[in-house]
Amino acid sequence: MVFRKTLLAVLIGSVAALAGCNSSSNDVDDKTTTLPTSDYTNIIDRAGNPDALRDYDEYDNLKYNAFVDNGAWHGHLLPADTNGYGAFGGIMQVTQEYANFMSGQTFDKLHLLDKTSGNVIDLANATANIYSTPGALVQILKTDQVEVQMFLRFVTDRTSLVETKITNLTSNDLDLELSWDGELLQNAYEKPNDSGGVTTQTIAEMYPEYKRTISATDNGIKINFSDMKDNWAIRNDSDAEFRVTRSIPTITAASGLTFKSVTAAEIDEHESMTFYTAYSNLHNAKEVQSETQKVQAILANPSSYMNKSQARWDEYLAKGLTNAEATPEQARVGVKAMMTLNGNWRSAAGDITQSTVTPSVTARWFSGNLTWPWDTWKQAYAMAHFNPDVAMDNIRTVFQFQVQADDEIRPQDEGYLLDVVTYTKPESRGGAGSENWNERNTKPSLASWAVMEVYNALISEFDRKDDAQAFIDEMYPQLVAYHNWWLNNRDHNGNSIPEYGAAVDPAHNTSKAEGNEIYVRVWSASNLTDPSFGFDVSKVELLPDAPNAAGQSRYKIISMANYNTLLDNKEGFDVGAVSNGAKTATSWESGMDHAARFGEIYDLSRVNSSGDPEMDQLGRYANEHYGFDNTLTQNGEVYAYTDSSAVNLAKLLDARLDWEVRFAENRTNDNAPSGTLLGFSMLQESVDQASYMYSDNTYLAQMAKLVSPGVSAEGDVKRFTEHATFIKDYINTCMFDEGTNFYYDIRMVDKHGQDSAYEKNGIMCAGKPLVERGQAPDGWSPLFNGAATQEYADRVMDVMLDADKFDASTKYQAKGISFPTASMDNPAYEANIYWRGRVWLDQFYFGVSSLDKYGRADDAVRIANDLFNNAEGMTGDGAIRENYNPETGAVQGASNFSWSSAHTYMLYRGFFK
Repeated sequence: MVFRKTLLAVLIGSVAALAGCNSSSNDVDDKTTTLPTSDYTNIIDRAGNPDALRDYDEYDNLKYNAFVDNGAWHGHLLPADTNGYGAFGGIMQVTQEYANFMSGQTFDKLHLLDKTSGNVIDLANATANIYSTPGALVQILKTDQVEVQMFLRFVTDRTSLVETKITNLTSNDLDLELSWDGELLQNAYEKPNDSGGVTTQTIAEMYPEYKRTISATDNGIKINFSDMKDNWAIRNDSDAEFRVTRSIPTITAASGLTFKSVTAAEIDEHESMTFYTAYSNLHNAKEVQSETQKVQAILANPSSYMNKSQARWDEYLAKGLTNAEATPEQARVGVKAMMTLNGNWRSAAGDITQSTVTPSVTARWFSGNLTWPWDTWKQAYAMAHFNPDVAMDNIRTVFQFQVQADDEIRPQDEGYLLDVVTYTKPESRGGAGSENWNERNTKPSLASWAVMEVYNALISEFDRKDDAQAFIDEMYPQLVAYHNWWLNNRDHNGNSIPEYGAAVDPAHNTSKAEGNEIYVRVWSASNLTDPSFGFDVSKVELLPDAPNAAGQSRYKIISMANYNTLLDNKEGFDVGAVSNGAKTATSWESGMDHAARFGEIYDLSRVNSSGDPEMDQLGRYANEHYGFDNTLTQNGEVYAYTDSSAVNLAKLLDARLDWEVRFAENRTNDNAPSGTLLGFSMLQESVDQASYMYSDNTYLAQMAKLVSPGVSAEGDVKRFTEHATFIKDYINTCMFDEGTNFYYDIRMVDKHGQDSAYEKNGIMCAGKPLVERGQAPDGWSPLFNGAATQEYADRVMDVMLDADKFDASTKYQAKGISFPTASMDNPAYEANIYWRGRVWLDQFYFGVSSLDKYGRADDAVRIANDLFNNAEGMTGDGAIRENYNPETGAVQGASNFSWSSAHTYMLYRGFFK
């Protein structure tokens, strides 16, 4: 770091005047705090030395797992090596929608100088005991002259507090100069390059508009930031600040991105002095004003705040660790899950008026206070048992933005829950704008499942009956409205079995003035504006994109009729990649993005984008089922089928139609063309959604009996009970395939778009089970939700325990994890594919719970044990991940992932007994 000499001179000349203020007889308060200890130390690796603002791993996670707690918006790391001793300087800063590193490990590092001898007391040479507990970071550094104890806790939802205790180990009084210095990170990222070196880009180069300035405050510093928006990495307002405030007088010089603070201290022989440092990450001037006042109160009585933080964690662990039969390793995993969920808790900020829980504070696209319904149901279900207030607030955050009848954008969606809500609303909703807000789809409804778990936990585990009653009274009308929305807006054929689909949204339909028609974008070597191809060419647009490597141009195909024409003739049109916004929204709505049942299977376009001929899953499927010759010929960088004859391509088209997804418009007035457009349904009834709706009806019927007299629920018990009974009969009549012993989605039209409804056992089924797209975890959703018959459950469980299908921990001994997101013999399976191979712990938990519920408890415990033993880092100090490789147990996806942690906690709590 470089300081102006005049500033250094002022510091040095002023230190002497502070000596009398800082002494062993002049501590901040005379109350004591306890050095953090725990049976659960170093559960998660908290060490790290960030090199760049975006210091990412291969999955775009922040590389290090900062400790963050109490809903705060920043975190700290332990030092990675001796250079970082004396600081918790690796600071992760959570801005409105993203998290980044602000500084490396030496930021605000404590330096000690013995003024009598002129010698530096180098903490890098100290004997060190450095560790983390669930609620604290700790450094104990011992030299010949001093012992320095530092520990950090979060004491408000914006401020962390470090207690520093320096003990004089000598028989002489010590006259010390204490100093702290630091520098903000200057690199935006560092990435390995193909030549074996590292490519670096500075923040000034990558984000020239991002100005950061350190300046001195009373006994500390503040860091100011310029306004940053619309760059998909940093988002904050121009009055955001990060503040460091000490409990002892200091003199500070600051210049640009660097600072140095100095004070003097006198410590009598074998005596100690204690002081405190507060770190606050603040979004705006209003927060600066209010938190500055709080910090002054904290520094006047710091030990009480430290003790309250300790007591908070004591309560979490006392309530959360209830499985006395769990092994120490299993208990450590339970603690890790609790730590992760609490670490992803963000306190109220921006337009979100209460706390929430995000998927992952360290994952690029899941941080800030971004909130999804599907994640929330699982997070709240788990947190109900150790942090129920945050569990309730997480649910409230989702419902805060529930669409009302007078909504300015989508009044037709009354009761709808938005897919992602963020720190600020988009400008279209009167907010300051957002980069990640999404309302083009919702998520499956396990909301009532989560609310009932919170209700029961409040009563039975926390003795908070009044709070439980108030919560269920608050939530019940909103849950009913959401339930009704599914039946009103996503039930195309009106049979009370809703489909997944897509809301009215410009991402996949034209404007209202243009008819609100569905559209897709496709690459094709043919001139699709030629009427001979059968399109309504008035609704086909050639887009300005440059031709791709295969010589294809890009087109926008508008209208449902044109979309179906495309599906029926795709091979004849020489079509490459297709971007189908409605299909994307539909898969997002299911919570199982790009699953095989939504027609996702790699084809020739994937081969050409990856350069890997093994990616031609559709070609292999067509070869096996239709006799298609899938031999490939490579011409330069482009692969093509060797036999391009019409006869051979017709076989490929026949195979492709097994995987195509059709849609329909949902409108008022029984889908009359003149009715108001409500959205789009995939013409496919999904077995998991039907099963969730069965549960939803069951729980709503229970709630209708529990709500207070002033809450409208007349006739609801009968209505929801009857609907649950109908859905259960429908699932077991229409969605089970006798030939393969498994439950599936069912088509509402056949592969050529023709109605496929038929009657069976007095029930009109919308279509046949969709066996062609293989087996996946949605097939055991009727078991998890209790809708399966015992006979069918036994047959499904035999499939689940088949080592060539789902029981990967049996097939891949000592390394595999069972229940991949497609069976291992599914045509679209590959161990690394996001939702067609990797193990997701929600579907894993649904699987072992299904086994347990229907009589295979021993297998459930075995498979759960295999997860804990084989998942990379699970019983060690690795972060809980978004998903895992079923064949190797390798971590994949987002780190510190909430719903994985929620289900891991549920496994700890409910199994191993």
